[in-house]
Amino acid sequence: MATVLADVGRINMMFTVQEGTCGHDLRCLGTDGDPGGLSPGALAAEVERTRTQLGAQFGKDGSAVEWRVAASLFHQSLANRILSPVIAAALCHGVLLDARRLYWDPDRAGGLVLHTDQEHTVTGPAADWIEKTVLDPRSGVMGRAEHALTRVGRIAPGLLRGNVGSALAGAVGALARARPTHRARAEALADDLLSRPGTGLSGTFTDPTGFRRTTCCLYYRLPGGGTCGDCVLRTHDR
Repeated sequence: MATVLADVGRINMMFTVQEGTCGHDLRCLGTDGDPGGLSPGALAAEVERTRTQLGAQFGKDGSAVEWRVAASLFHQSLANRILSPVIAAALCHGVLLDARRLYWDPDRAGGLVLHTDQEHTVTGPAADWIEKTVLDPRSGVMGRAEHALTRVGRIAPGLLRGNVGSALAGAVGALARARPTHRARAEALADDLLSRPGTGLSGTFTDPTGFRRTTCCLYYRLPGGGTCGDCVLRTHDR
């Protein structure tokens, strides 16, 4: 597993997962209850951290950032952080990285870094695995994160599913650019997952490299914010 994690981590920071959990006070994404990584309390704290960080980027206090905007952007970042290494490990090495065995440090000083206690490699169909462990509304990490966030504050579930679709497209695009030999399989995987009714994902590929959301992540509502490249609000700009 160490070799797999080291290789996919070289793609970019979104693909990085650190091996081992010893010496850290970490929270597991496979656990919903306190002190689990997906407990409402844990996610509420992450959203407040995100509000502070976003406000600082624009020279403002975190209170200037709407809660639902920070919740959406944190959620999309988490989806990207999870999907990127899981997809890369599966396509580049045939190894199934278990998102339910990923951890984060709630007391970290910097950005979100994921850790894993998974030591042994597992193989199998990538799309089925990703649907079950990441996307499924009941058993998947991002499905359960959606339910927890909607318990913390008012944010539309459809917006969150759009975030995951966008993160899926972003992860596949980054992998395809960094490892062109895996481009066709990565794009086929994304098409497969987006078309599965059980995932509840939204968004469509407009061409082999373009993706368009059907919901908005709310980035435009930040002080000084704009629209993202896949934003539904830009539908008529092209």
